[in-house]
Amino acid sequence: MPLLFGVPRSIVYCSFGNVIKSFRRCLALKVGDNATLTKKITKEDVTQFGNLTGDTNPIHVDDLYVRENTKFERCVVHGAFLNSLVSSVIGTQLPGPGTVVVKQELNFPSPCYVGEEVEVSVKVKDVRKIITVEFLCRSNSGNVVLWGIAKLVHQPLSNK
Repeated sequence: MPLLFGVPRSIVYCSFGNVIKSFRRCLALKVGDNATLTKKITKEDVTQFGNLTGDTNPIHVDDLYVRENTKFERCVVHGAFLNSLVSSVIGTQLPGPGTVVVKQELNFPSPCYVGEEVEVSVKVKDVRKIITVEFLCRSNSGNVVLWGIAKLVHQPLSNK
């Protein structure tokens, strides 16, 4: 097998091809590009997220506790769960694989209740070495439950 820089030529081409594809995707990214995700958040989702993270605060899982001890109508979705949906859009759609969040600002103006459907939208605001996006998460009741800004770095994925 022919070598290029001491590495089998097929591996060099394959890796370089992935870098080019990733670079083209980043170059093709422009201000105004957007992507969305819609998800109905179930009690099971919230319970699993709480078990995974260790955040088993009863405000997320115990309806009776919530009604008797808080101002909320029913169990509230973890803010970190909502942010993970934003991360899903950023990491899989816009800009996509190879993207890393380096800075983020989160705002939670209204609660998101278990059982609600949310639409997460991410929109590109600036494309430079650091990509800036804004995001919004709106529940099916019409309330904005999360909004913010993120700074991203897009790193090409290798074929290793």
